[in-house]
Amino acid sequence: MASRIDRIIQSIKSNAGNEVYEKVQKACEEKDVKAIIARLEDACEESTIAQILKPCGRQCIPQTFIARAKSVYAESENIEDFLSRLNETRIGGGKLYIRDGKIIGIYEKCYCSLANKIKGLSPLFCHCSEGWFEQLFSGVFEKPVEVKKIRTILDGASECEFEISY
Repeated sequence: MASRIDRIIQSIKSNAGNEVYEKVQKACEEKDVKAIIARLEDACEESTIAQILKPCGRQCIPQTFIARAKSVYAESENIEDFLSRLNETRIGGGKLYIRDGKIIGIYEKCYCSLANKIKGLSPLFCHCSEGWFEQLFSGVFEKPVEVKKIRTILDGASECEFEISY
């Protein structure tokens, strides 16, 4: 299995193309995530960075989490009951709820070992977590979902917040 850094590099090649890869190639060769993200910020729009990082996040979630969440969903009476039960398992951070017809996911701490290890990492890296939530909820609901990063600890917030449209 490829490392997280290798997955980011592959995703740059696959989702942003050679022109963007050439602009960040030196950082990629050094496998310096902080420099890769910084160079991506200079080379492309945030939406492109999200396109690069979301597939990486989709690969980070263990299939056992998705299988467990599907089982919880099958046992639940409705979406509120599902989120309550899922919170008990701590899958998704333990603070999932409905607001304005969307699932809100809150992390009270950053669960990404890579982000925790690298001081001063750009908050754009958190688009990876959008992919994580996409994989979880699209797997449970068996249809595509959209996830939007609202705020994150890397942004300087006290917690991370994501909005899931399902």
